[in-house]
Amino acid sequence: MDVIVHTRLFVAAMWWRICYGLARVLFGLALLKVVGQSILEVVTRVMEHELIQDSSDLLFSAVSMILTRHPLEVTYFLALYFIFWGVLDAFLSFNLLRHRLWAFPVSLYLIGIFVLFSTLRLVHTHSLVLLGVIVIDIGIFVLIYQEYNRWKSLLQQTVLEGGRASGGV
Repeated sequence: MDVIVHTRLFVAAMWWRICYGLARVLFGLALLKVVGQSILEVVTRVMEHELIQDSSDLLFSAVSMILTRHPLEVTYFLALYFIFWGVLDAFLSFNLLRHRLWAFPVSLYLIGIFVLFSTLRLVHTHSLVLLGVIVIDIGIFVLIYQEYNRWKSLLQQTVLEGGRASGGV
């Protein structure tokens, strides 16, 4: 792959992760306001305007049926989970954009664990959305891995050239 194209894809992927991370933080903060309420109650309140216009909304009916059979409540864990992963994702992506070498292996490790965990969930849920998330994460993993190798080789070349210029090696 052309270096310019790869660099543009890498930068776009990191900005995507930063924006997605910040969206998760905002979502987590919003969830903190509704801790203890059932998720069905929260969804109903959010979609209230739409339900007034069309009370037989297909998506709401499906979600409502699932949440009625399996009632879930918004918990501090859920809210803090979104906040923690959002902050971590945005922080690491920002440092990847700045080419901080320590951020590359940390990000690769965390994305790898997340992909493994998501794959286990996919086996149980068969969710196409989750499959899409896994594919995107694998693509981002590959971009980060390639960028990491490119920067390591550039650094090694710089060190070798600096050694030759100073009379070493």
